[in-house]
Amino acid sequence: MKAKFLTGCRYAAAIVLAIATAGCSLLPGGKDQAPEPTAPSLSEVVEVSEDYYGSITPYKPNLTRGMLSSTRYRIDFSHLELGLMEFARDTFPTSEYYFQEGQVVKKEQVAQWIAQEKASGTNGQQKNGILVHVLEHDYLNKKDKQLAGMVLGLSVSPNYQDATGKEMVYTRQELQAKGQQLAATIVSTLRVSTPNVPMLILLYQVPEANSSLVPGHFIMSGTVAANDSAVSKWQPIDEEFFLFPSADVEKKYAQQSLQYDKLMRQAQAYFGEYVGMTGVGRFMDGRLTELTITATAEYDSRTEVLQFTQYAAGSINQLFDKSVHVNLYVQSMNKPLAIYIRPTSGEPYMHLYRQ
Repeated sequence: MKAKFLTGCRYAAAIVLAIATAGCSLLPGGKDQAPEPTAPSLSEVVEVSEDYYGSITPYKPNLTRGMLSSTRYRIDFSHLELGLMEFARDTFPTSEYYFQEGQVVKKEQVAQWIAQEKASGTNGQQKNGILVHVLEHDYLNKKDKQLAGMVLGLSVSPNYQDATGKEMVYTRQELQAKGQQLAATIVSTLRVSTPNVPMLILLYQVPEANSSLVPGHFIMSGTVAANDSAVSKWQPIDEEFFLFPSADVEKKYAQQSLQYDKLMRQAQAYFGEYVGMTGVGRFMDGRLTELTITATAEYDSRTEVLQFTQYAAGSINQLFDKSVHVNLYVQSMNKPLAIYIRPTSGEPYMHLYRQ
């Protein structure tokens, strides 16, 4: 069963907060045999559905909460958290498991891993280290409410300094290899306290430092079976995000770039005034699967907003294939005005804010 995965949507964080509202004791055990991790997968988008994890009270926050305030890296938590849940569904069905914020990995442990990884470089390399953060999600068996599965998101950065202090960047393949080495250390440590709990490991590459709109992306997933002390299988993930319009997307995905440029020209010609339109496209295996557009202008009336949104929706349907999930947000400088959502299956949805 796959939920479709939506990234870039501004309400994604609200969805996460709604479904992750509880906690409980995390003593490993349980009488049922632990499930073997399946090959996890990341589907294209998350549609609105009722297939969310249940929860129990009282709520316990994640033990590593607040750690990112001391890092220079930006992490898109909406994309990261929903991605972890998407992978979890393949092994821990929502009908059989509760969700709980991570209660095993502590701040002190993450800080130690980061320090150890920084010191592991040779010849002065890796002074910054690649490990940025570790996010844990726990899954509890509904029968006894005991810890029955874990998903770990390892946020990694490709940036490092060489022996001379020069800033360098690992290639995707190099970062994947180093991420696997890092995961081996972390899994080995966690096996002391959770020897029988199956795990899913995700490597999440943080966004570039100068990128405020484009989120990070997943680059690899791994599975750890119950009673195993190491990752048994790794799978690469081909996920990319591009800003529209930009020279980068024009260079790599010229057709999609031309389609977006035409959408902007049509929208601005219809409105008669300047309309700022910024898009973020998600590509899976080289194919555009989701496009999130934010249109900003000063509108004089709600009827003007309605007409513009309807026109833009029509242009979207003409220019972009039905296999692309599209989110359109219409706003003024200080408040949202309308939204239009076109899913890959089902009917499109449009809403006009009254205030």
